[in-house]
Amino acid sequence: MLVAKKEVSKIEVLNKKPLIRKNQSTGEMVAGFLDPETGVFEVAMEISDERDIDDFLEKYDLSVVMISKM
Repeated sequence: MLVAKKEVSKIEVLNKKPLIRKNQSTGEMVAGFLDPETGVFEVAMEISDERDIDDFLEKYDLSVVMISKM
């Protein structure tokens, strides 16, 4: 189960892949970063609407084409 009620203040994003994860049973979505070497996913923020995705992109200086869905 994905649970992310608070925002993580600082995540080291160097060499990590930005992802948006959606829980299939609850529909909850979170944005974060996957470390390809360890397979560890770090949650950056909870996504409730399109504005949250825009905030995630702006905060971490990303473009939509850089994000994968999981």
